[in-house]
Amino acid sequence: MTGYHSVVSLMKDQKSNAILLMLIVLVAVGQMSQTIYVPAVSAIAVALAVPDGSVQQVMAAYLMTYGSSQLIYGPLSDSYGRRPVILLGMIIFIIGTLISLFSVHFAQLVLGSAIQGLGTGVAGVMARTLPRDVYHGADLRCANSLLNMGILVSPLIAPLIGAILASIYGWRACFAFLLILCLAVSLAMLRWLPETRPYYDGVRPPFFSRYRPLLAEGNFVRYLIMLIGALAGIAVFEACCGVLLGSVLGLNSMTVSILFILPIPAAFFGAWFAGRDKRSSQTIMWYAVNSCLMAGLLMWLPAWFGIMNVWTLLVPAALFFFGAGMLFPLATTGAMEPWPWLAGTAGALVGGLQNLGAGLSAWLSAMLPQKDQFSLGMLMFALALLILFCWLPLSRRPAESPVGLHRP
Repeated sequence: MTGYHSVVSLMKDQKSNAILLMLIVLVAVGQMSQTIYVPAVSAIAVALAVPDGSVQQVMAAYLMTYGSSQLIYGPLSDSYGRRPVILLGMIIFIIGTLISLFSVHFAQLVLGSAIQGLGTGVAGVMARTLPRDVYHGADLRCANSLLNMGILVSPLIAPLIGAILASIYGWRACFAFLLILCLAVSLAMLRWLPETRPYYDGVRPPFFSRYRPLLAEGNFVRYLIMLIGALAGIAVFEACCGVLLGSVLGLNSMTVSILFILPIPAAFFGAWFAGRDKRSSQTIMWYAVNSCLMAGLLMWLPAWFGIMNVWTLLVPAALFFFGAGMLFPLATTGAMEPWPWLAGTAGALVGGLQNLGAGLSAWLSAMLPQKDQFSLGMLMFALALLILFCWLPLSRRPAESPVGLHRP
C-alpha cells in the first residue's frame, strides 16, 4: 500500500506541476502585452502623432482593465469553473489585439490595449487561484515563488522581441506577435488544461457578497495594499523608463530595451530567495520592505540635485524589483491561504486591485512632468512608505485563523 500511495502522490505532483507550467505560460501572455512595445514608444508616438509621454496611457489603460476585470472573473470561476472562464478571457484578448494591430488613431490603440487587459485579467486571477487549488502550506509558498520567477522571464525577453520586430517590420509587428502567441496558448489550454475548482456541496453566497468577508478581514486588506504598492512601484518605473531613457537621455530603441530589462533579474532573484531561503516569512518580508524603502529614497534623492543618468535610474529600480520579488509570493500566500472556498474571489481582489492600483499609478505618472526622475522617485518612495505602514501591524501580531478558513 505504501508503494501505491507513493505512485499516487507522484502522479498528483506531476499533474500539479503541469498545471503550474501552463499557468506560467498563460500569465506570460499578459506580461508580454504590457512591455513588448516599450522599445517602440517613440515610433508609436510619431506614427500616431502624439507626444512620447502620452504613450504611457496605453500601458495605464491595459493595467486598469487588467485589474478591474479580475473582480468579475474571480467569482465567475468560483461559480462556473476555472477552465471556461480562462477560455473566455483569451477570446476577449484576441479581439483587443486585433484592434491594436489595425489602429490608425491613438485612441483606437488605447482602446485595443484596454480590451487586451480586459481579456488577460483572467490570467491575473488564475495566477493566485490555481496554485491555491492544487497546493497547500509550504508547497503553496514554494509554488507562488516559482510562479513569480516564471512570470518574470517574459518581461525579460518581451522588450528584446519588441525591439527586433519594430526595427525590422515596424511597431505593429509587436501586436501581430502577441496575436500569434495568444492563439497558440489558447489552443494549448483548450487541449490540456483540466478543471481545478474544488468540489463544494454548499450554497454559494450571491455573486458580489462573496467579497464582504474578505474586505472585512484586516490581515487580508493589509496584504492586499502591500501587493498594490509593490506592483504600482514597478509599473510606474516601467511607464516612465522608456520616456526618460529614450526621449530625455536620447538613447536608441535597442539600448532602451536592454536597459529596461536589466532590473528584472533582481525581481527574479527576490522571488527565488523568498521560496528557497530557510528564514521565517516575517524575516524575509522585512528584507522586502526595507529594500523597497531604500530604493524609493535612492530614486528620489538624485532629482533634488538635478542628477539623472542610467545608473541613478537602474540601481534604485533593481533594488525595488528585488524587494518586490520577495514580497509578491509572501504577501500573496498570506492573503490567499486562509480562503480555500473563496479562492477565485480572493484571487480576484488580490490580482484585480493590485493591477488596478498599478494602472492608476502609471496614469498618474503620465500626467506628471517627465523631464527628470523627480516624479518617478517621489511616487516610488510614497508607495514604499505605504508598504511599510501596512506591514508594521502585521509584523507585530501572531498568525491568526480568519473566518476564511471556514466555508462561506
